[in-house]
Amino acid sequence: MATCRSMRRGAWRWPPAATPITSPFPASARRNMSMVAAVTETIIIRPATAADAADIAGMINAAFAPYLGRLKPGPSALKETAETIAPQLAPPGGGAVALCVDGTGRASAIAGTVLFKPEADDLYFGRLAVPQAQRGHGIAGALIRFVEDEARRRACAGIVLGVRIALPENQRLFVHHGFAEVSRHAHDGYPEPTWIRMRKRLTSG
Repeated sequence: MATCRSMRRGAWRWPPAATPITSPFPASARRNMSMVAAVTETIIIRPATAADAADIAGMINAAFAPYLGRLKPGPSALKETAETIAPQLAPPGGGAVALCVDGTGRASAIAGTVLFKPEADDLYFGRLAVPQAQRGHGIAGALIRFVEDEARRRACAGIVLGVRIALPENQRLFVHHGFAEVSRHAHDGYPEPTWIRMRKRLTSG
């Protein structure tokens, strides 16, 4: 079986089909979904392509903007543009987007996104972004599961990420999905730790 590291050196293909995640939303949530024109019934997670770069950058900027002033240093995610996202989507990196699909099968604008890349024997993911109006309905969890499936497809040993110490709600999300703290680190110029490295070990099957 190819290892995560050896697959990084070779070409690889996206999964053959999008991953449907059924996620009914209550009527109150539907009314608050400003990005979705029609009532949504299903979330579809699919691999991101270069054509999604501008939408992904916009989604990331919108999702991370509320952290300005709360995070020190400020979120580097706000520097992302279509030009910086596109190279990250090229192999061996990649990404995924979530789409809301209405009862007629028509897909809405992007409702969430994540980027990933190989890191030694693991798959690292970041820029997990879901707009505030659509949080709490399983979109982030569906994107995390997509990353886990991709890591298994690449025969990676685990999944890793970095999360800010100042965002305990994000830490709880990752703990809920099986991640555990590995170490703490400080951004350049900061004497105390500012972020946590977390990892989920993957088992076979």
